[in-house]
Amino acid sequence: MACHFARWAMTDAEPDTHRLPKEIILFARHLSEKQRKRFLNGRVLLAEMIFYLYGIAELPNVITLPSGRPSFESPDLPDFSLAYAGSTVGVLISSEGKVGLDLEIIHARSALVNPQQQLQLSAVEKTWIAMQSDPVESSLQLWCIRQSMLKMSGLNDQSPLTLSLNPASGRLRSTITPEAQVMSDIEGSITWACAQSPSIIRLQCWRYEPENGFTRTQTLSVDQQSESPHFMKFISLPPAK
Repeated sequence: MACHFARWAMTDAEPDTHRLPKEIILFARHLSEKQRKRFLNGRVLLAEMIFYLYGIAELPNVITLPSGRPSFESPDLPDFSLAYAGSTVGVLISSEGKVGLDLEIIHARSALVNPQQQLQLSAVEKTWIAMQSDPVESSLQLWCIRQSMLKMSGLNDQSPLTLSLNPASGRLRSTITPEAQVMSDIEGSITWACAQSPSIIRLQCWRYEPENGFTRTQTLSVDQQSESPHFMKFISLPPAK
């Protein structure tokens, strides 16, 4: 089965919430204006994907796991991950395994000077970043990849070092999720990373617009090469003995 990644460039217009249960709309009223907009747009995009892919007309009940990760209450429904970056909201969803999505905005504030990010970089990663033509972009892309893996594994930013990346070889090792694959790219001012366990057989990328619905933008597989110079894919190494 394919893994589906959809993005929506939000506007100031109020989202169409007809696929959301009344409980979600009522809950959103208690949030700040910024939080309410993000929350509703994320749930609307998730609801539209569920309808488009599975024919479910109303968003099923969503619960928050102890890790803070949202999940459908029914274990029979697909796994999903939500992410936000500026005015962009993204959803990653798959009916097989677990998924994790992260979006980050590339800006002048360098990821290279963020202490939290620096602590999680290995010597191999730092060496690879230093060799790139734009270390800021490269550092932030690795951070995005790490975040997608953490979200998939149900961890938070303060988790101990559980993940090592080798960008040159496209290999990763996770002590929490030993079988996983990640695809990542930089498009404009946003870098994205999609993680799935045990593997991403095929990644279907979509653009969502309320007026036109979903438009497929590209299909990526672990065996193919992308034309993008920033595209990266990682495959798990066998567990260390």
